[in-house]
Amino acid sequence: MVIRKRKIIIDGKEIEVPIFQTKIEPGANVNMDTLNELSREEDLEKEIHKSLSKIRKIKRRYKSIEKNTNYFYAVGKLLQFVEKRKYFKKHKGEIWRRMAHDLAPKLFSFDTRKPPTESKRYPEFMYLLSKVPKKLLINASWDQWYEIMKFKDIYNNQKLLQKALKECKDGKSGPSLREQIRIIKGSST
Repeated sequence: MVIRKRKIIIDGKEIEVPIFQTKIEPGANVNMDTLNELSREEDLEKEIHKSLSKIRKIKRRYKSIEKNTNYFYAVGKLLQFVEKRKYFKKHKGEIWRRMAHDLAPKLFSFDTRKPPTESKRYPEFMYLLSKVPKKLLINASWDQWYEIMKFKDIYNNQKLLQKALKECKDGKSGPSLREQIRIIKGSST
């Protein structure tokens, strides 16, 4: 397996990316683990591109994606593809980075004038947000949801989630909301 650089165009910019160039010669011993790994990587890459195509369609339905919980929720539902296979789930972080930083930063970034630094975190946020019942989205602002979802398993604990949403209703946000959730979480264990 040889890795080489190839120039591709992403969002109108030409960038260099690593690609695999594998040759199999007839009669040569082939390591099946290597072939299986390449096959999984190819399947993953196809799934990423298929999902990005669907996300582009979702984006067209919204005038603005900036801090739009409905957009983030809809995209998060698509990002659930990582649960299809154990291999995908194991590489979630790499998948999010590939999508939001390498391939389609405009789908995950608000301000296109700046480099998409925070956008690398948005796929994970979207993925987690879509695990919350949709009817609860209206109970908090985008910024409040962003803080709540920093507690990755909060969507599994409805009692804790309801208490966090009560804090949102009382006007807490940012670090103070996070701290209050930690206190609530600590008292419920």
